[in-house]
Amino acid sequence: MLRVTTLYAGSTAATAKYYTKYLTQAPGEQPGVWSGTQAAGLGLSGEVSTDALEQLLTGCDPITGVTLGNPLVDRTTANGTPIRAVAGFDATVSAPKSLSVWWALTGDPGLAECHDVAVAAVVDYLERFGSTTRIRMTRSCTRIWWCRRRCKRTTAAGWRWTPAC
Repeated sequence: MLRVTTLYAGSTAATAKYYTKYLTQAPGEQPGVWSGTQAAGLGLSGEVSTDALEQLLTGCDPITGVTLGNPLVDRTTANGTPIRAVAGFDATVSAPKSLSVWWALTGDPGLAECHDVAVAAVVDYLERFGSTTRIRMTRSCTRIWWCRRRCKRTTAAGWRWTPAC
């Protein structure tokens, strides 16, 4: 199962601590690991640190601190409606309940490895087909023409979470 939630720029410090501290504080939990084709381009490899994740979620290069693209700031429309800046997305991939129960009862490490392979395939698929951006091509009167362009690189941080049964 895939569940996607939005990560907002206004809460980057709390978000980074949640992923790097809270999810890994229980005994036996593993730290997050960087993945995605853009991670290496940003100098990210190995374990995810709170500082690097927070920098990335604020729209800055995690090594140099230089802003990547436009600053991530909340804005307000003409009628006063707030629009929160989006820092990223949390795509949680969950194994089917039957696999989770089987793994919990047997402790077979091969089942967790199978899930890791499936998650890697999902990340690859999302990187190739799920990460797109809209580009405004022309604007005339009331028509806006958009094309969808595939993003060639993404940066991902992954955690394997094993909740107690």
